[in-house]
Amino acid sequence: MNFLKLSLIVIFIVSFNNNVNGHGPSRQKVNENIEINTKPEKVWEIVKNFMKFNWNSSVKKVTAENNQVGAERKLEFEGGKFVKQKLEKIDESKKLISWRIVETSNDIMPVNSYAAKIFVKEGDNGKTIVNYKAGFYRGFMGNDPPEALNDENSKKKVSNFIKNSLKGLKSIAETK
Repeated sequence: MNFLKLSLIVIFIVSFNNNVNGHGPSRQKVNENIEINTKPEKVWEIVKNFMKFNWNSSVKKVTAENNQVGAERKLEFEGGKFVKQKLEKIDESKKLISWRIVETSNDIMPVNSYAAKIFVKEGDNGKTIVNYKAGFYRGFMGNDPPEALNDENSKKKVSNFIKNSLKGLKSIAETK
């Protein structure tokens, strides 16, 4: 009887311990806005062009198949690092574009299951509000990630990339 009780206690402890540590990472989100001093139509013409992503100064080269849903583009960075994205949706009436990352260098974007959307909306006095949203999991999907692939670092890299992209978009849209 003691063996049976001891066995049940061990099974209970092992089961409980696995449940506590077994849920994995939480989905992270980054949501950034910028106001641009020009008309939404002008900004939308830049944003919807999936083949051109010259608004992020870290991107050294862009190659893309076309501007059709399902197309892929490769953003190349220094040192041969890259992010490959797949166009998921373009909605002209809502001025919305969305894509997923299908492959990435973890030094650039340490993420899994990354999806992003950009909305272009009319602001006050002829200005434009651009909203860039991204949802993703950290670069390491298991428990106890290395520091470079943890939630905090993954979110920081995505946030910096988005802020740099929006800053570049604003600069391009306001000077054309």
